[in-house]
Amino acid sequence: MNLPGYRVIEHLSRTNRFDTYEVWSDDRACSCVAKVVRADRNGDAKARNALIREGERLLGLVHPHIVRGYELVTLPDVALVMETLDGETVAHLVDRNPGGLPAEEVAWLGLHLASALRYLHARRLLHLDVKSANVVADGGRAKLIDLSLARPPGRYEPGVGTWCYLSPEQEAGEEVGPPADVWGLGMVLYEAATGDAVEGRPPPARGRAADALADVIDSCLVPAPAARPTLDEVMRRLGPIAT
Repeated sequence: MNLPGYRVIEHLSRTNRFDTYEVWSDDRACSCVAKVVRADRNGDAKARNALIREGERLLGLVHPHIVRGYELVTLPDVALVMETLDGETVAHLVDRNPGGLPAEEVAWLGLHLASALRYLHARRLLHLDVKSANVVADGGRAKLIDLSLARPPGRYEPGVGTWCYLSPEQEAGEEVGPPADVWGLGMVLYEAATGDAVEGRPPPARGRAADALADVIDSCLVPAPAARPTLDEVMRRLGPIAT
């Protein structure tokens, strides 16, 4: 990674297009997270442009439950520099809690994510990859990460997102709008409430989580997009469970 003013502390993760590192910022005198195009894909213009697009979008967002972007570097290499998040992903929490998390904690998680998604939607952006590995929780606060697939509502090729978290309309390549992210939210809450990592469409949460919480989760996972609740409705129903 060639990023002047930053020193690599450790490699954090790798996807099919990007590497993520913890780095030290000489300017800020603190650790940050840098997302870069993988060295073996440096000639991939699509990956480079996707990271630039993600960075430009993230730098325009300010929300307590969305990871904060610090800087987009384009020369000599493209790098998106973000805040370092403590805590762990919800995916790791699910691994450590096979029986699921308390209903109050799941409700707070849902409130934080619904708040972040509502903010994105007001700016005509869908996340389209809401999953437990893209949510970091620490000290009772959840933050949504990875806006690499974020885009406006519309019709896209089938399968945009992560397999087994795809809404039916994402899977089919139909028109996608805010209900697609409601589906992703429901999948994350299902995992958190039951302790089960999902693989495809899960069975009803009713009987596996507290009734009021299960009803919210199951309503988010209705196959027909128009039948799912709005994020405002989700937040209204989760509020009493979180108290």
